[in-house]
Amino acid sequence: MLAKSVIHRINIAKGFNNCTARLYHNKREFYKFKLSKLNDVILRGEETTCQVQTSDVLYYSSNRLPSNDPCEDRIVVGRVPSSDMYVFSVIDGHGGYQCASAIRHRLIYYLALYLLPQAEITWRKPLNKDDWVQPIDGDNSMAWMKDQTFDVKTASSFVSRYRTRLLEMSEHSDPCHQVKAAFQNLDEDIGAEAIPEGQRITKDTVQRLLTATSGACTAAAVIDNGRVHVAGLGDCRVVLGKRNSEGGVTAHVLTEEHRTYNPVERERLIREHPHEDEDIMFFDERVCGVLQPTRAFGDVILKWSGREKMLLEYVFDETSYIPNYISPPYLISTPDVISFNISPDDVFLIIATDGLWDGLSDDLSVKLLENKPDKVNSATWLIQNSIAHGNEERLSRVLSIPPGPLCRNIRDDISVIVVYFNS
Repeated sequence: MLAKSVIHRINIAKGFNNCTARLYHNKREFYKFKLSKLNDVILRGEETTCQVQTSDVLYYSSNRLPSNDPCEDRIVVGRVPSSDMYVFSVIDGHGGYQCASAIRHRLIYYLALYLLPQAEITWRKPLNKDDWVQPIDGDNSMAWMKDQTFDVKTASSFVSRYRTRLLEMSEHSDPCHQVKAAFQNLDEDIGAEAIPEGQRITKDTVQRLLTATSGACTAAAVIDNGRVHVAGLGDCRVVLGKRNSEGGVTAHVLTEEHRTYNPVERERLIREHPHEDEDIMFFDERVCGVLQPTRAFGDVILKWSGREKMLLEYVFDETSYIPNYISPPYLISTPDVISFNISPDDVFLIIATDGLWDGLSDDLSVKLLENKPDKVNSATWLIQNSIAHGNEERLSRVLSIPPGPLCRNIRDDISVIVVYFNS
């Protein structure tokens, strides 16, 4: 038998090791707790959940997770006063944030101008923001709407569109046509405002050119008195979650992706530019070797004539030359638009930039929302699963990289809105 003193020393050593193991375990749990809290802060930094309680919309959730610095995505949620019209939109900027920021401030005005009946427009003053757009009560993330104002050029553009709209002899009964008109006219105004009236180049001129030369893809849902108008421009996506006969929820994609790998878009461009070489026009799977989206706001470098583009070279002192730039415009700002009546089977809409869909399929996103934990923001839940697929360690690694060039190499900016119907 071992001496009692030896046995005692062994027990002390065992106790010390057990204590060390417990200490290490507790320390590791503490750091895991801290990391979990940090992930939570980063993920939920811009999340919003807001009750609407109308006959059409019960509530919505939104969130944005930047990867660029500054972030090039924007989210727009607002209502048109004295009407049943609500607008939900995500905007995916590229080549800078300026165009996306301009679209965020102006899109609802143009949609309201072209979708409201003429009788509803006549009493609204064109430059009184309270007549056109308001944040939804309780959504503090959209408080900027209360303070936004027109400048001289944007005011002139909108007043001109307002007067033209009032002089229209007949109402367009097709809301899809009106949504397209809103998108196209807004894009035309952004391009026209960038061209200075005289020879003098000011700071304001440079800012407008930055807005016009950067670009933005957009997905928007306008919900108005039991109808939904969905517009897609570029590579953002809208997915409808619809109740099926078995009681589950099925994904229905409502938008087309306007990219060079979409055969429909390639055929359209070939048809519009019949005398151009396809290999050059789609070089490196980009339009003229420059851009993947085939439709977008801004991006005048692929819309303006060679004469107009000389302004860019003069102001920015760098070439805007694109080989075989023969028959612009190569990009258009006409969205695909569909309209439908809200049915009792319609559960929710997911409106998101392409950063979300890089990591999630349409079916999986709907399934995730169908089985979402209680008291978790729907948009945050989708973003979390898109970048980490339920892996906490991967989530921590991805979120530990601050917005900037390295983060952009790993993932894109992600913006999501989930609208729940009151069906």
